[in-house]
Amino acid sequence: MLGLIVLLVGISTANADNLMDIAQEELNRIQKFLFAQEEPAYWVGINISDSYEEVIRVEEGGAFPIKDSHQRYADIDVRVGDISFDNTHPLRDSSLFGEELHFGTWLPIENKQPAIQAVLWKEFDRAYRHSLRRLTKLRSNDAIKVEMEDKSADFSLYPAQKELLPIQDHRLTPEQKFFWTEELKKHSLNLAKGSDILSSGLRLHVERVDSYILNTEGTRIRNQRIHYRLSVYARTKADDGMDIQVYDYVDSHSLTRLPTTEEIASIVQKSKEKLLALRAAPVVEPYVGPAILRGRAAAVFFHEILGHRIEGHRQKDEQEGQTLSGKVGEEIFPSFISISDNPSLSQWNGVDLNGYYRYDDEGSKGEDVSIVENGVLKGFVMSRAPIEGFSQSNGHGRREPGEAVVARQGNLIISASTTVPYDDLRSALKKEIQAQGKPFGLIFDDISGGFTFTGRNSPNSYSVQPVTVWKVFAEERPDELVRGVDLIGTPLLTFGRIMQASNETQVFNGVCGAESGYVPVSAIAPDMLIKEVEVQRKEKDVDLPPILEAPRGVQ
Repeated sequence: MLGLIVLLVGISTANADNLMDIAQEELNRIQKFLFAQEEPAYWVGINISDSYEEVIRVEEGGAFPIKDSHQRYADIDVRVGDISFDNTHPLRDSSLFGEELHFGTWLPIENKQPAIQAVLWKEFDRAYRHSLRRLTKLRSNDAIKVEMEDKSADFSLYPAQKELLPIQDHRLTPEQKFFWTEELKKHSLNLAKGSDILSSGLRLHVERVDSYILNTEGTRIRNQRIHYRLSVYARTKADDGMDIQVYDYVDSHSLTRLPTTEEIASIVQKSKEKLLALRAAPVVEPYVGPAILRGRAAAVFFHEILGHRIEGHRQKDEQEGQTLSGKVGEEIFPSFISISDNPSLSQWNGVDLNGYYRYDDEGSKGEDVSIVENGVLKGFVMSRAPIEGFSQSNGHGRREPGEAVVARQGNLIISASTTVPYDDLRSALKKEIQAQGKPFGLIFDDISGGFTFTGRNSPNSYSVQPVTVWKVFAEERPDELVRGVDLIGTPLLTFGRIMQASNETQVFNGVCGAESGYVPVSAIAPDMLIKEVEVQRKEKDVDLPPILEAPRGVQ
């Protein structure tokens, strides 16, 4: 560990309690009014996100001003009607303009009761008016439409949760800011050397979010997320115009668990070597054949091909492809594969998990959910919006502040009951190459991210973006690093093509974007041998590398 440590000092809870008490008092006052209306609200909730952020950014040996921000946002949920049919019901006509589904407002960062209550009061009034108008439209709309396939209620009740977790300070002291700035500058200089490096840098991102969740069921939760990310990034351009970027990082729940100076130096050196090797690597042609996805690559792969398709709301939305809606109890994976989602795990084999949380954004406890058991689909990750066969939340209702809650992944865990050492997996790949009569197979070492289409208005497919890909030949010759491909396919076909798994797992920590905004997630998987994958050419730029010579300082 680095020499400097940060002490997590408990903040005076009076300040945190004061904010919660102000919100609770206004919620109680609003409840009396809204529940007494001719068309009353039946459920109201507030989720306040009190966010602090610090960013130390260094590029080519030079430090930028340290970002230090504090902001507050209140998400407000007002439900009018009843749990079976309320203002969040889908409006099934694209020609109609719908009222807003979600409401929220920025709050003063000082705990001034009149100021905070005045802002909340006005937003609650706006939310109720819009919700009432939307419910009126929905009733008319529903009367002239065919029955929905899934007739589940629009909402489910949940026992009141009461837990006030301690609030800790994360802020860097002036001495720590100076230390980390100098540390990153030192490593940044080494990363930037060489005229082939077009841009590069290191960043320390420190984030703390204090959450206050209250609702008219009596829930009263104070929660906190502290997150540190040390990242290294660099970019170059190949002679054929393709932009090449590498990005490596370490996520942590505490400053003391970040890499040592020696470990940072190693990350920087490996990132630089990877970037320059990719610049010189040949572009691989479109290909269909066997491949190995290493642990991190397999984790992102499963997040895209499966993870979004087991989010509960997609099974009910008739605009969705509903790939898995009717397949509960059916075998969708080979029998040695099991999958769960457990946001209550904070670590996996010593690695801090991004997708960890105790309570979701609806005040439900994050539960360990069995998704696939021995290849058979068993369930979905659920918010408080029920679907057929699954009437209750399992603590996966999530959102970025400013968005409406939907069911989202947390820590997706892929496990295998039958495994082999990685060397045996690699040998099996070579045999499969020969069996299929292919000139080579592929190994995907790492994947930067991806996306998937789940709706009915587009093909249900996925695309993930590999960083390092190796050609593996059937005959005895060295592996060859290649570039310029995206991994594509359709989910149901891909599920059945998994052949074997290794006995080691790796963690992918990231941030996932979907309907409810960007939320932190993790995925954990072993190396996987896939019988057949498809890759297509990666998008590339047409600009040449820089015409001007680089400054002497970066030679």
